[in-house]
Amino acid sequence: MFDPMDNLLTVSVSAPGKVILHGEHSVVYGKTAIATSLGLRSSIVIKEVATLEEPTVHIQLPCVSLLETLPLRAIVEHLFHPTLIHGVTGKFSWRLPEMLDHETHLKKVEVFLHQIRPDFDGLQNNQKNSLRSFLYVFSGIFGSTNLPVKSMMISMGSELTIGAGTGSSASFAVCLAGALIQLLKLKGSSNYDPFSATSGDDFTSKEREIISEWAYNCEKIMHGSPSGIDNATCTFGALVEFKKGTRPRPVSVRLGMRILLVDSRVSRETRALVVKVAALRQRNMAAVDHIMDACDDIAKTATQVLEKLSSDKVISDPEADYQHLAELWELNHCLLAALGVSHPSLEAIRAQARARGLACKLTGAGGGGYAMVLIPPSTPRSVVDSLSSSLLENGFRVVETTLGAPGVRVDM
Repeated sequence: MFDPMDNLLTVSVSAPGKVILHGEHSVVYGKTAIATSLGLRSSIVIKEVATLEEPTVHIQLPCVSLLETLPLRAIVEHLFHPTLIHGVTGKFSWRLPEMLDHETHLKKVEVFLHQIRPDFDGLQNNQKNSLRSFLYVFSGIFGSTNLPVKSMMISMGSELTIGAGTGSSASFAVCLAGALIQLLKLKGSSNYDPFSATSGDDFTSKEREIISEWAYNCEKIMHGSPSGIDNATCTFGALVEFKKGTRPRPVSVRLGMRILLVDSRVSRETRALVVKVAALRQRNMAAVDHIMDACDDIAKTATQVLEKLSSDKVISDPEADYQHLAELWELNHCLLAALGVSHPSLEAIRAQARARGLACKLTGAGGGGYAMVLIPPSTPRSVVDSLSSSLLENGFRVVETTLGAPGVRVDM
């Protein structure tokens, strides 16, 4: 199982973050939401290393201040036996992560971590979840194969702010699953027939589906009951449409839209804001339901405009289309503000953008967090620089980036 002198492999994989473009809060009530990938990415490198000592897995995650060394032989012995969900017979395959008995496998990971690290409960939550997710995916994927595993170093970096609503946890999970599947591909298992037609320079559509499913399982570890829109957006990139009770649907568009992503530096609690909207609806059901219907229409219309912008077959007036998108951004923000989920800091950001003729909306739960400013292609550089400087002077954090970045990819 362990051969330290064989060829040593290195894989590097990256995945974008995400933002909700339209459908914040209304998605809770069965309305359409659309999310898009960010130009800001997370990346992971897995490097096999030669050693004549006891094989280990060395993990470096500076974004959560985690530096950990795990005993590889113990991982194999205790966790490389993934179990199928109850009622299904046969041997588990990493190609079907939805068939893994999630709770049983996660429980084995939890017991193992407490055995090898008695102070595990003293770690920060994001550190614990990072370790849980790694062991869950690593043992789930390689534990269902006969491929050899070796000592390895795993390092990850991210341009995303953790806990800010930009999909940092999903981006991490997608990178992790993608890198492990890429490593499996390079090891050249004869059992890897579904994807053996290519040399493995990038991921096929089927592989992306598998990566997204593994990342969704990680999101369950981190968040309990995720919608699936974050892992789908970070995996497929571009635009993803979502409705409660349905699977997220990737929308084939080319975006490349420029935005200013502005951090209000005001922390917010998503759960409390959802409860606040629910209480408002209980008191004013008809009015709030009309707002939710309007948000649904905005999300659907925005998707149509974005599809038109990226189509080679439809005659488009980009200037008019961007103006339409700007109107939708303004309408959406005002509807969310009517639900009580804006914040003075978000309104201050929006006022500065509007003074320069640019549309701005909150993204995510609101109550703080991020605002997005749309930058049409015709916007003079001086206007963007002026707005950025003004926002920075007022204590906000500003990053110029794009929407619709590529999804998970192999970087080397």
